[in-house]
Amino acid sequence: MQYFTADLHLAHPKLAALRGFDSVDAHDASVMAPLYQLDPEEDVLWVLGDICSGGVASMTAALELLSSVHVPMHCVVGNHDPVHPMYRGAQRHFAAYAAVFASVQQTARTKVGNTGVLLSHFPYPGTPDRLSGRDFAQYQLPNLGMWLIHGHTHSAERRSGKRSVCVSLEAWDLRPASESELAAVQ
Repeated sequence: MQYFTADLHLAHPKLAALRGFDSVDAHDASVMAPLYQLDPEEDVLWVLGDICSGGVASMTAALELLSSVHVPMHCVVGNHDPVHPMYRGAQRHFAAYAAVFASVQQTARTKVGNTGVLLSHFPYPGTPDRLSGRDFAQYQLPNLGMWLIHGHTHSAERRSGKRSVCVSLEAWDLRPASESELAAVQ
């Protein structure tokens, strides 16, 4: 089964505190625990960006933690990932991400049930989002009618628009959303 998550923000003191944790270690252990429960024989995990706080040290720590997950993982990069093409020199970090993830890309496409979906870190333009705006507009996919699964917003709301679903950890009780759960939200 496919699972989807976003905005892990491992090794990120500010997000750990905002999520109510006393330490980064406690936050990271809580975020990682559900990932260890996935079945390496049957499951695939899509991480839709922001594995870390954005710095190279945070990236290295996050990739080290994620390398201990035993399911195939794919990364759709976000604005806090140093490998995102919005950053000059992003290509320098590609090998580090590729050592942990089966694929690393800016956007992707898959199926949830029988429905084709797009995957991006960013929501569609026009989605109410205090974090988007001009800085990320060039990285948002145009809404041409396909379902979009995304992160970025840190919203507790799972539905983010007429044809879009947010998989930020805040929307799914700090755990990945399963393909069947997303099909039920559509």
